[in-house]
Amino acid sequence: MYIVYAMKYVYIDESGDLGNKYSSSKYFVFAGIMVDNPKKLDNLIKNTYRKYKEIRKMTEIKGTHTPDNVIMDILKRLNNIDYHVFVIVFDKQNMYKTGQEYNVNKLYDILASQLAKIIHIDQKTIIFIDKAKNKNQIFDFNELFVRKLDNVKNYPVEINHVNSANYKGLQVADLISWSTYQAFENKNSEFIKIIENKSVKIICED
Repeated sequence: MYIVYAMKYVYIDESGDLGNKYSSSKYFVFAGIMVDNPKKLDNLIKNTYRKYKEIRKMTEIKGTHTPDNVIMDILKRLNNIDYHVFVIVFDKQNMYKTGQEYNVNKLYDILASQLAKIIHIDQKTIIFIDKAKNKNQIFDFNELFVRKLDNVKNYPVEINHVNSANYKGLQVADLISWSTYQAFENKNSEFIKIIENKSVKIICED
């Protein structure tokens, strides 16, 4: 049960990888979705499970293994919710410009901080991100991310690194990052064009 106070909730996930192998992705994407009421994202995913029998055995909705028609339906129904999406897209051929091309962990934090710069904070905010770091790495990530947020008035910000299977909002964030990735990596914009309220920034370009 949710007790919703006057605050914002942000869910962040990524698509692509930061590797340099031949099979690695060309692009890396961070995406966040901000809402006033997390229960609306919960209900969006729960109603999807009820509607589509073919996904009921899935532990969570992810762009990589959810049918295209289901993803499109979720994104269309997302537009019935008051939300804002923030996305940064990184072309990995510009990795040398970051100065961290040989340290994937620090590069990840730097790219996430670029996302933080376009997230405007105007009240207390709780941020959820799919957990991929250990305790020490989480401390460094949080310190940089909070410092880079567009938070001029220093509203309280809490960051939680959690399992996406337990947070429906992170599953929605996954679909948003995946949709953006499809547009850049595979030149398929049919998903991202459904997302109406979005800010997309290409980083580390000339």
